[in-house]
Amino acid sequence: MKDKGILVLLSILVMVFGFFAYLISSNKLTSPVKFETSINKIESTSKSDELVAIEKDLNETNLDTIDAELALIEKELK
Repeated sequence: MKDKGILVLLSILVMVFGFFAYLISSNKLTSPVKFETSINKIESTSKSDELVAIEKDLNETNLDTIDAELALIEKELK
């Protein structure tokens, strides 16, 4: 009877470790790389206050998908 309890405990531990290994390997826990890349690109704008530089920064900044990204963030927080 004692051996069955140990066997059940070990099998539960193996399943838990397998679940965590799956999460880590599928990048479910570490997926903000795309978001961080976008932030880094936005933060790398010119320091100049010249109109031409500001216009260039605005043209290079892609905000087309920001609504979709914010919706995904809200969905993940729920």
